[in-house]
Amino acid sequence: MKKLKKLFLLFSITFWKQIYLLINSFITGNVFAKTNLGELGKNTDIGPTVRFGNYPENIFIGAQCSLGIENHIYAGPNSKITIGDGTMIGPFAFLTTEPFSMTKENPSTAHSGHEGDITIGQNVRIGAHSIILPGIKIGNGSSVGAGSVVTKDVPENTIFAGNPAKLIKTIS
Repeated sequence: MKKLKKLFLLFSITFWKQIYLLINSFITGNVFAKTNLGELGKNTDIGPTVRFGNYPENIFIGAQCSLGIENHIYAGPNSKITIGDGTMIGPFAFLTTEPFSMTKENPSTAHSGHEGDITIGQNVRIGAHSIILPGIKIGNGSSVGAGSVVTKDVPENTIFAGNPAKLIKTIS
C-alpha cells in the first residue's frame, strides 16, 4: 500500500509544481545569474547548486576562486558583495548584504537588521555552513571556521570561528 501511495505521488499536482519551482530556481538563480554577475574572474569554479539571488549584477568574484555546492550569495539592490582572487568558500555557506527581515504585509520596509556591503579579501578560506552577515569585511589571507557566524570584521591573516565568530589565532 505504501509503494502504491508513493507511485500516486509522482502524478500529483504538488509533485510537479515542486519540480517546476526547483527547475525555475536553478535556471534563474544559477544559470541565468552567472551570466549577469558584476564580475567573474578567470578560472573560478562555481558549484552547480550555488544561488546568487535577485541582484547578481552586484556580485563581483575574482579569479581562481572556488564556491562550494549550495552556497547562497545574496546582494541587495543597494549593496554589493566582492570576493577577492584565490578565495575558497566551502559548501552551504550563506552570504547576505540584506536584512532578510521584510514582512509579507509590507515587503519594501525592513523591520530589523541592516543592509551593508560584504568585502572578502584575497586568498580567504570560508568553512562549510558559515554565515557572513551584512556589512562584513574579511581581510586578505584570513580563515573562517566551519559553521561560524561572522558578525564583525575579520582582520587580515587571522583565523575566526564560532557563533558569533571570534579570534582564534593570528597567522604569521
